[in-house]
Amino acid sequence: MRNNYGFSIIELLVVLVVVGVLAAMAVFAAANLWKYDTDNQARKIIDLCDEARQKALNQRTTYRVEINKTRNRLLLINENSADTSNDDLIVKSEPLVGGVTVAVKPDNVTDGPTMTSPVPQAQFRSSAYPLTSGDQKITMRFRRNGQVVDEGTDGIGTNSIVSGATIYLFASREGQSSPTDIRAVTVLGTTGDTSLFSCKFDSYNRCLVWKK
Repeated sequence: MRNNYGFSIIELLVVLVVVGVLAAMAVFAAANLWKYDTDNQARKIIDLCDEARQKALNQRTTYRVEINKTRNRLLLINENSADTSNDDLIVKSEPLVGGVTVAVKPDNVTDGPTMTSPVPQAQFRSSAYPLTSGDQKITMRFRRNGQVVDEGTDGIGTNSIVSGATIYLFASREGQSSPTDIRAVTVLGTTGDTSLFSCKFDSYNRCLVWKK
């Protein structure tokens, strides 16, 4: 006669416990994936700015980085000429990461990261450039001398001034007023150097110290 073997109660309980633990871990990981979105978006901005700076220095022409809220895109644009906007060329286009608020300083942030020179908070403004005319965007123009200037007053950057940018990012799922997962990307106007900072909070959920 053949013996039929089954699982004991203890073995079944062990399996159920293991499955329960794995399921709990999976749910926890899925629920916290959004916390990595802020870092991911910040690093994409830094990578694009670093690429624009390198191309501007090597090719001796101005490259423009746009954080375009209207199109929900990051754009790298070769301006080609300082005299006309007709030959501007989009070199790279990447989607903005969903669920991340960009550029707005949260209410629980008092001061921005301390840098060697003033770095103003970036602002979305209506575009005067033909490729993105009327879009709401942050504009950083990387010149061949290493400086970063603003958008100027027209489609070819007339009256541009040296101006870096501090770009704040946080997960929108945390709400607009006092998020706890905040990053700041700084771009120095004098050199084009970029840095990534995170916030250290006190017991009242206030951002007190920035650290790289």
